Amino acid sequence: MNVIVEDIDRTLEYRSDAVMVRLLPSGLLLIFLGLLIHVLSYPAPIGTMIAVALCTAFGICLVSLALWRRIHHGRPLFRLSPDGIDYRIPWLKALHIPWSEIRGIDTIDVEARYWSFWDFRYGFQIIPDRKVVNYPNVTVVLVSKQFYDRRIGVSPLLLPGPGWRANFIPKDGLVQVALHHDLVSVEPRPFREAVEARWMAFRDRPGNTSVPAVAVGQGNAAAASRPAVRRAAPGTAAVAMGANPKAMSRWQVVASSVLLIGIAILLANIAGLWDLPGQNEVREARTKAQTEQKVWADSIKRNREESRRLEAEQKELRRQLDEDMRRMFAR
Repeated sequence: MNVIVEDIDRTLEYRSDAVMVRLLPSGLLLIFLGLLIHVLSYPAPIGTMIAVALCTAFGICLVSLALWRRIHHGRPLFRLSPDGIDYRIPWLKALHIPWSEIRGIDTIDVEARYWSFWDFRYGFQIIPDRKVVNYPNVTVVLVSKQFYDRRIGVSPLLLPGPGWRANFIPKDGLVQVALHHDLVSVEPRPFREAVEARWMAFRDRPGNTSVPAVAVGQGNAAAASRPAVRRAAPGTAAVAMGANPKAMSRWQVVASSVLLIGIAILLANIAGLWDLPGQNEVREARTKAQTEQKVWADSIKRNREESRRLEAEQKELRRQLDEDMRRMFAR
């Protein structure tokens, strides 16, 4: 959903609900793969069955999380109001950046590096590999190092990792605060325009301590030459990604539908409603083997019970014999 940039008095909230809902196809894919492995490998060794169970359970967790987030919406990650930007770092802190503290706005490509023990080509690796992830066209607002240290920075004991460095990037004595549009499922250009229009309108509002603006990139010059923006009624609000976002693309909807059909077909196979070529013979052999195993187990159980019964009878006979011998010698 692209909110009209000119309504700058509106408070815009950008949420991650749509990103969470997009986990639905991934969860369905894991469930489908788990059931498919079960059908193709049945009867399977215990190790394969454990892998199938883990794959299916993880898929069910993802589907449950996606559906839960679709109904119960989370708090916004970014909030643009006439007072500034409210920036929430999940599980860590929430901060407020007044428009007057912003020195400039730019669009950059953010690069994050992290260590990983997993590679999709080779699987688990004993020696970790340094990965590089690129995030293109990310809107950043520049704040002073003093403001960053006073309002944003965290204690070294919290050990900010690569995720922190992908959101707060030092540059020439300033700090670039990244507003990742991918996290809130909006296009980069309208997102930057929404931020930039409010900065241009509210950075010199009465009551704010104005700071020198730093021209970064060509976007600021273009924004300065724009005509006066249309002002909405004060106090109105809009949710950029809110209660009913268009979370999934058409391709994802089609993929989810196909996976649901595939899961239903596999469940019907597991229930015995249809069989793969030769699968019926395998099932019959499996059933026969289980029946024979049960008969053998019952036979062993009966033999053990009979053996215990005979042993008890022999013990009782020996006791009676001993008792008769004592009576005879007592006479």
